[in-house]
Amino acid sequence: MNVKLRPLSSKDAPYMLEWMTDPEITRFFRFDASNVTEASCREYIDNASKQDNAVHFAIADENDEYLGTISLKNIDTENRCAEYAISTRKKAHGTGAAMQATEQILRYAFETLGLDRVYLNVLAENGRANAFYRKAGFRFVREEPDALELRGEPKTLNWYEIMSSDKKEQSNTESGEIAVSIAVITYNMQGYLPQLLDSILKQKVDFRYEIVVDDDHSPDDSREILKQYAAEHPDKFVLSLRETNVGGSRNMYGVLRQCRGKYIAILEGDDWWEAEDKLQYQYDFMESHPEYIAMYCNSWCELSRTETVQRVRRNITEPMVFTYKDFQSYHFFDRLPNSTDTAFFRNFFAAAPERDVAVFYKAHRMVWDQSLALILYGKGNVYVDPRIVSHHRTIVEKGGTNYQSRYAVEDHKVTDAAMYAAHEEYMEQVLHRKCTKFYKVRGMIYAEAFWIAKKSRKPEDRAKAKEIWNQRRKKWPLVWWTFVWGCGTIKRKLTTKCRV
Repeated sequence: MNVKLRPLSSKDAPYMLEWMTDPEITRFFRFDASNVTEASCREYIDNASKQDNAVHFAIADENDEYLGTISLKNIDTENRCAEYAISTRKKAHGTGAAMQATEQILRYAFETLGLDRVYLNVLAENGRANAFYRKAGFRFVREEPDALELRGEPKTLNWYEIMSSDKKEQSNTESGEIAVSIAVITYNMQGYLPQLLDSILKQKVDFRYEIVVDDDHSPDDSREILKQYAAEHPDKFVLSLRETNVGGSRNMYGVLRQCRGKYIAILEGDDWWEAEDKLQYQYDFMESHPEYIAMYCNSWCELSRTETVQRVRRNITEPMVFTYKDFQSYHFFDRLPNSTDTAFFRNFFAAAPERDVAVFYKAHRMVWDQSLALILYGKGNVYVDPRIVSHHRTIVEKGGTNYQSRYAVEDHKVTDAAMYAAHEEYMEQVLHRKCTKFYKVRGMIYAEAFWIAKKSRKPEDRAKAKEIWNQRRKKWPLVWWTFVWGCGTIKRKLTTKCRV
């Protein structure tokens, strides 16, 4: 059974009531659960997200069914510690669900919240729970006799803790000391795939790495090429071959969730690394600069399949640092550190709750580079090194079937606006940060769609404007920027008239 952590939902109340009224489970509770009702469970769920010093997640299975609750309570950011708690339904017992959920929330505590210590206390007589915590890596700290009175009897508590340094050592042992995971996705890339894979295998490093690849049901020979390389290098490849096409964003998201390394590097199916020390260079930098969540380098943009036509992706000679503030920029190029084939970041995907990273695939079916940048900015600053280390293909051809060629000729206002609506919601509801400047991005897309529809009077143009209008409840940015667009048009017409 594979489980994920997600926010608690009112639909979980009946299942929560199930374990809260199970006498085998509640006999170790320190409160009277006899009066718990489905309504009180819903009240707890409603209040769970409003606590400033605690986070509560639902443990859910592949079908999103609630299996239990796992929490970090009494979060102390000054002393960098928190208290751990977990309760599960009988359905989850013996499935490994609790252990998976514990791994995920500990990574969340240490990597996302930046805590140093997670602790818990448990009744000494609860042998099953004590054994579980030791297996999960918690160290016994002390015994506290007569710590509390439960149902008229004095009870002894056992205290446990786990430090971030302990967890790192365990992770290295369990993952085979994989330092870097290289996330690769492919679709119809048989002509470029060998060059990509060879550029990875040529890397000169002093650490172990894995290549996590997912092919999005390619109709060409990409899958056969991947199988051949995996057979030749079984110690390096983690291979997935999808039976249905899910799109680039969902495909890459699935790869990132599988990555076990301390860091993640990205390489898409038609890109390749020029520098044979690219991974070592970035690994050494990140190891010595814990203040950054990620590092990008520079790259060549290849513009032709048949001849050497290329330009530097970002024309810089000095390092740059990108922050959350940069994502508020109107032009998308100013929001991105660089192309993703140069990205190298700390691995938080493996343990992150779904809510924290779901925007990666929910914002757009194919485009995920901006969503990745936003997620990174929400966790820290991003360093951009001017060194050129890779080649990024951005080929646009007349009649071309690749995404860049299709994007250049298709009307993508609706899907782009939907992506930016998802980004707005992520900034406001997940990061809890203001994004007023960013409203202009979606506002100007709607303004263009509105005035095109008004001029053409075509039903299809009106439908596009209406669809963008309905993407979010927040309407004022659309109204304001439509007004600004209209004023600009009137001003240009008057200026032209005056010149005549």
